[in-house]
Amino acid sequence: MMRGLQPDPVIEAYKRDIDRSLLRENLKLTVEQRFLKLSELQRLATELRKAGSVSAS
Repeated sequence: MMRGLQPDPVIEAYKRDIDRSLLRENLKLTVEQRFLKLSELQRLATELRKAGSVSAS
């Protein structure tokens, strides 16, 4: 009789904080749509970084 692996307590602790609904919604998108979302997020991050460096000066 083969037994399955026991759950790793560290992984189980991290899984509590994962919003699986966001993962499901993202997986409904095409690869192209996911890349477009990533590109938009990177563009936003760049703008926020620029804004932060201007206000810190």
